[in-house]
Amino acid sequence: MERPLRILFLTDDREDYLADGLLHGLRQLSHVEVLDWPRKDCLYVGGRACGVAPQFAVRGGGFSLYGLLEEPPGGIDRSQIWRRLEAGWFDAAVLSNVWRQWGLLLQWQQLLTRLPLLLLDGDDDERIFPRSGTRLRQFGLGTGLSDLLQAPTTHMFKRELTPRSRAWGLRLQLHPLGFSIPEAAIVDSVAAKTQLFPSHIVDEELRVRLGGSAGYAFADEAAYRADLGASRFGITTRRAGWDCLRHYEIAASGTIPCFRDLHRKPPRCAPHGLVDGLNCLSYSSGDQLLARINRLSPAQEAKLQTEALAWARASSTKQRAMVLLSLAELKERTYG
Repeated sequence: MERPLRILFLTDDREDYLADGLLHGLRQLSHVEVLDWPRKDCLYVGGRACGVAPQFAVRGGGFSLYGLLEEPPGGIDRSQIWRRLEAGWFDAAVLSNVWRQWGLLLQWQQLLTRLPLLLLDGDDDERIFPRSGTRLRQFGLGTGLSDLLQAPTTHMFKRELTPRSRAWGLRLQLHPLGFSIPEAAIVDSVAAKTQLFPSHIVDEELRVRLGGSAGYAFADEAAYRADLGASRFGITTRRAGWDCLRHYEIAASGTIPCFRDLHRKPPRCAPHGLVDGLNCLSYSSGDQLLARINRLSPAQEAKLQTEALAWARASSTKQRAMVLLSLAELKERTYG
């Protein structure tokens, strides 16, 4: 008799857009039973802020991705994790952030070698774990993890993959992967547009020229979405890393992403699938962007909006979770 694919999702208590999107997406798959340990409170209804210290709320108010999950009927039994690992109860394990959870990986390596292991790296860091001078100085060369990292059932998923990302002798199964957005945040169709740009302009050159807010312009998520959806174009840029949830929020609103210097992004680095002139506009200066916008015909603009929305749908948390399982060769297996 077939049963769901059982995944242990090892988390921590801070937001991580890559890992949190995947956890949300795995929860949307009917054939997957995912146990987040410890409970990823900020993803659940009412968990965007710390109850005893509200100043530690999720960055940006937790728009789009946070405070959405509910415990399944009957709740989730998060007890006896160690014993269940020993008994082979799980079919795979996910480590939500390999840089922050290195100690757990070292402590549990004997248990984790028994099943497929998926290591996530969603940090704004081009280096490939564990190739860090800081870690070498702290722990030396003999980490004892080389065999686990190079095991045939271990897969590493990295967001900021660039020419500087080098494994330095380790034979890793390394896959590029980017952020994602819940299906509930993606509009069904393109709404009527009443303004050129949204209130929040993240590009300083354009903000000085056009006005707009440098910081978070809305405390209410519905107002934020309405502002994006009413805009013909949304401005986005590289921040600490190339990938940013704002890219997906713009496209999910049926609005055309305008991405400064997108052509400079390394091909294997997220976001993936944004193509200048197909589903977004790349630009290097305010003058260039405004000139390109002025040359667009209504039909061209409508086509860009439609393709941007299609890109957002292909980047949903559910779709991204399916890609994760497929790359780890877990998608087609039968469990019973």
